[in-house]
Amino acid sequence: MIPANLKKYFAPSVLVYSKKEAQKKLSFINEHFPHNHLHVDAADGKFVPSTFWCKPHDFKNLRIKQSFEAHLMTLNPERRVAAWKRAGAARIIFHYEATNNPLRVIETIQKHHLEVGIGLNLETPTKQIELLLDRLDAILFMSIVPGWSGQPFHPEVIGKIRNFHKKYPKKFIIVDGGVSTGNAQKLIAAGARQLVSTSAVYGSGNYARE
Repeated sequence: MIPANLKKYFAPSVLVYSKKEAQKKLSFINEHFPHNHLHVDAADGKFVPSTFWCKPHDFKNLRIKQSFEAHLMTLNPERRVAAWKRAGAARIIFHYEATNNPLRVIETIQKHHLEVGIGLNLETPTKQIELLLDRLDAILFMSIVPGWSGQPFHPEVIGKIRNFHKKYPKKFIIVDGGVSTGNAQKLIAAGARQLVSTSAVYGSGNYARE
């Protein structure tokens, strides 16, 4: 169970493999996290090896009540922005490593009047995005290898976040991967303001791939 003082920081991850699983998780979220921002994972099987049940029109039909962001673990993320806008996303997060022209992706997202987030893999230094920071609403730090849940948390990301936050204290920092009630406080102290999690949110509930 997530302590009350930490709950506001958590963004339940909606990483699912079927409509049935999505409905089950959203029902749980609506009961236990009715006011939290949600994090919807989308993967194309190319940028990362996984693929999820994550077509934008599928989520539009689910009529998600909360605000949500689409985390595009995909190549050519700019091609997917319009569809996620129609699905109701408030923020698009794309990966720096997934494009040769991050500025073009940012401009596409801004053209659709959505918040812009950029994801950084563990090995990507923050200096790579310094020239883009004025155009970014959020920076997502991966604390696992992107693509699937259940991986162990990489604690070195805490120092990476802390150093970035000291340099850019006004930037909104998201952490994704291996987040738990055991490391949440350290991440918040380092500067994180949104914690994306699966296991900490759903606990031991049976959300098998159906």
